[in-house]
Amino acid sequence: MNLATLQSQFAKALHYQALGEDCDIASDEFTADERMQIYRNNFVMSLCEVIEATYPKVLALVGEECFQQLARQHVLTRPLTEGDVSGYGEGFADTIRQFDQVIAAVPYLSDIADMEWKLDLSEMALSLAIKKPYLPLDKLASVAEEQQPSLVFHLASNIQLISSQFAILSLWEALEKEKFDGLELNNAEQGVVWLDSARHLHIDPISDEVHQLIQSCSMGLSLAEIEPDLLTHLNTLMASGYLDGFSIKEQQIEEEL
Repeated sequence: MNLATLQSQFAKALHYQALGEDCDIASDEFTADERMQIYRNNFVMSLCEVIEATYPKVLALVGEECFQQLARQHVLTRPLTEGDVSGYGEGFADTIRQFDQVIAAVPYLSDIADMEWKLDLSEMALSLAIKKPYLPLDKLASVAEEQQPSLVFHLASNIQLISSQFAILSLWEALEKEKFDGLELNNAEQGVVWLDSARHLHIDPISDEVHQLIQSCSMGLSLAEIEPDLLTHLNTLMASGYLDGFSIKEQQIEEEL
């Protein structure tokens, strides 16, 4: 067996998709698969700990035993594809949705997981030094009037949109303060979650119109392509710190050509 085949078989065996015997593991008083089980246990346990660190609110809502079952399912169905585990845990909300009994008991759980993952994305965005392919907002005054309809505003990379049919923003605050009096979970909520450069958490409820405007910006629409009624909220975005710069769509098209 060459090295590439051995590595592939070993990865499959960690996910219970191959046996220890398929990995050239020797058998004596312990079978090859019994030896393989030691590796499996350590592998699954380590990745479950990574997921637990990423989703503490999910853990708080369902408890250790249930969380470990959810995390184990995620590990076994979402193979690790790289050595860096800092970004592992993506799609945990989808894994949760596979458990009908859990969703029936805690219907907002997957939305909380989605919110926790987006906060993780916000933190990762702060750690990446990505060159911005657009102009800073302080250059807006130099844009000619005839070019203004072609302006495209870009969201800061650490800004994440949240939308749920449940009151997950209020639930998050209740979990933080351990005060649940008056919490109405069946109220839909939407907002923006982000970490600033000092890693301080911000959870900002927003109106439907502001939510739509932020979505329009994230889609790369120019001012001329956005519904005029939504543009009345542009000053709100400008003052919020959600925008990181701008470009001019005509220039983008010329550069692509």
